[in-house]
Amino acid sequence: MSNVLDGDVCVMHHSAPPQDQPSIFDFYREDIIEWLNSEKRHCIFDRAWPCSYILEQFRRNNLGHMEDLIDLELWVNEMVSDGVVHLAQFRPWHWSAPLHVEELQEELPDVSSWYLRDQYITRMQEHKVYTEQLMDFYEDITMFPNVQLTETVDPVTVLEACRVALEESGS
Repeated sequence: MSNVLDGDVCVMHHSAPPQDQPSIFDFYREDIIEWLNSEKRHCIFDRAWPCSYILEQFRRNNLGHMEDLIDLELWVNEMVSDGVVHLAQFRPWHWSAPLHVEELQEELPDVSSWYLRDQYITRMQEHKVYTEQLMDFYEDITMFPNVQLTETVDPVTVLEACRVALEESGS
């Protein structure tokens, strides 16, 4: 997708939130400020704050830091009010499963087969919960428009869908 945007894009990948920041979402604020200072027109977050909200809630058995999430969305709205679109690429479990197996085998090379199986089942449950809660997030929580893809489409089509979502939301 960055090729279609002619390099006028900042792409950032996110994993689990750092545990040493005052807010669970501060690293997103830092990256948004970095993007704004870069003067790039677009920014793509691979795994943005909905991911942290949902996965941390599932993995840590907590309430997902809803207040921090709302604070972040209000802040983002103030900083970048006219151009935020959540983009989701939903994949069926049979697509994701082999990638999870590969990742688990790399992370846990010396564990027993029963432990690997249990981790696989946990990932399977997480995939289902994540998919359901992401749809709930788009419907009930975020103030920004979204585009939900269930099949792979070309970047031009994705960008057009994002443009339409922004237009339909009045942004």
